[in-house]
Amino acid sequence: MDLGPVHMPLYTSLFAAALMILQIVLMVIVIAQRGKLNVLIGTGGDDAMEKPIRTHANLIENAPMFLIGLALIELIAGGSMWVLVLGCIFVLARISHAIGLSASTGVTPWRLIGTLGSMIPTLVAAGYLIYLVLGRI
Repeated sequence: MDLGPVHMPLYTSLFAAALMILQIVLMVIVIAQRGKLNVLIGTGGDDAMEKPIRTHANLIENAPMFLIGLALIELIAGGSMWVLVLGCIFVLARISHAIGLSASTGVTPWRLIGTLGSMIPTLVAAGYLIYLVLGRI
């Protein structure tokens, strides 16, 4: 089984850095809300803590698996257009989702774009990984 050349996942690293910065921004928003409401853990029974906590948590729930998949694609196939397109869509979607969820817990266009823009690239990345791997075994 020939693995072929291994490519440094530079594009994935750039997208990971962008998502890390977004994570810090969302974390600061949670911290600020905690200070404002004097809530040290969880929601403290205050509904105003729910949105910033869920906005931050939603990024943490979705970004790691996507980045792992994207890095594997880049390691197997190299820095391709797939990596750039999927990464850009995902990062923009996560920003959109954070804006939408911060504004309202209901369905908003920003949140819908964020949700679909996160799910679709993740599914495409999974499918592309399966294709790449099956083509090599």
